[in-house]
Amino acid sequence: MEQLWETHRGRLTGLVIGLILGLIYLIAGFWKAIGFGAFLLAGYLIGQQLDDRDGFKDMLETVNPGKWLRK
Repeated sequence: MEQLWETHRGRLTGLVIGLILGLIYLIAGFWKAIGFGAFLLAGYLIGQQLDDRDGFKDMLETVNPGKWLRK
């Protein structure tokens, strides 16, 4: 199982995400699934920015320079 995860990590992750989004589509409907996916993508991108920066203030400064941290 560990070798499968090491060699096909992206495919397995995509399969799980597709399964979850497919279930949401079946239960809630198309537009709610699209909205959920948009929030999921936004959360991922914010998390990625936080991982790459030193903190939340640096992320805000990158997104909109000069507005958040006025001196």
